[in-house]
Amino acid sequence: MKFINTILLCLILTGVKAQSGTVPAQKNIQSPQVEKNGTTTFRFLAPNAHKVTLIMDDAKPRIMTKDTGGIWTYTETLAPDVYRYTFGVDGNVLPDPNNPYIKPLFKRALGQSLVHVPGSSNLSWELNNVPHGVLSQHFFKSKLIGDDRDIRVYTPPGYNPKRKAPYPVLYLFHGLTDETSAWVTAGRENIIMDNLIAQGKAKPMIIINTLGYGAPEMFDPGTGQRTKEAYQKNEKLFIEALLTEVVPMVEGLYNIGRTKKYRAVAGLSMGGAQALDAGLNHADMFDYMGSFSPAVILLDPNWEKAFPNLNSTVNQKLKLAWIAIGKDDFLVENDRKFITWLKSKNINYQYKETEGVHSYQVWRRYLTEFVPLLF
Repeated sequence: MKFINTILLCLILTGVKAQSGTVPAQKNIQSPQVEKNGTTTFRFLAPNAHKVTLIMDDAKPRIMTKDTGGIWTYTETLAPDVYRYTFGVDGNVLPDPNNPYIKPLFKRALGQSLVHVPGSSNLSWELNNVPHGVLSQHFFKSKLIGDDRDIRVYTPPGYNPKRKAPYPVLYLFHGLTDETSAWVTAGRENIIMDNLIAQGKAKPMIIINTLGYGAPEMFDPGTGQRTKEAYQKNEKLFIEALLTEVVPMVEGLYNIGRTKKYRAVAGLSMGGAQALDAGLNHADMFDYMGSFSPAVILLDPNWEKAFPNLNSTVNQKLKLAWIAIGKDDFLVENDRKFITWLKSKNINYQYKETEGVHSYQVWRRYLTEFVPLLF
């Protein structure tokens, strides 16, 4: 029960507990409205609602106020960045119906709205006049998991499928409740990569975003499958699908190097735990591993079982194990314990704690710092 409560807390804090509800018709409402100084106003038309709140990444209560026309409003000055938000309307959690900029959720009709507060061009996620890569989507049948799913692919500017030297590849995983587009919609991975490559800070590489669910039935309504055992099944089948289906498929589709020196793996939250699993348990497959705010609570709580063969010999195989988390992230205590356990196993790693919560404001910066270390 404690495990399940922790997962529920994760969903609540990140504002992703989407519930069914009818979104009121919105007429001539601008939301969000972003001023040049970062002052941002959110609006929602709900004349019959009793209480409307703005839900953002930091989970701080933001009570909206209603005017005589039934429009609820909240204004705050935000630092340049991209923020997730939803509205809490009398018990329902809804995206902003006036804002087309959204991050979808897996198997849910309602997602999270996104607001971009523009900043200087030197911020890695700001769109600049540089050569741009290409985003593609591929569908395939997973024989292992038994469903139809997709991968998203970023190819760098000037990608040449016939280039003599193959391209390196980063397998980049999303978090719990997200789907394959999350690192593009909220993470702005393609913009970050375009900028880093143009600045000479990162080598041109391919990025693969694959669906992070080995047990997607966990999200089916009324299944009651959000158990500790289900999460471990999810992890086991995800790794198997990655190694036996995704990696061979993309190496057949793209001009990608087929040895470990060309491969890196990274992810955030659930995907951060999956990156730990892939990198530390399969160092014969990957040379680089990055784990951003890893949800190690989704792995077997007995880390000796989660990493059964892990010992100091991995230090000769894995060139980089990079782990980071925000100081105010609700997962930080679990991650600190995991780092202590890695230290007891004499595993080489780089670990840092930064300002921030469990949010893409943190993860975009981690990706920006991690990618230049690769290849």
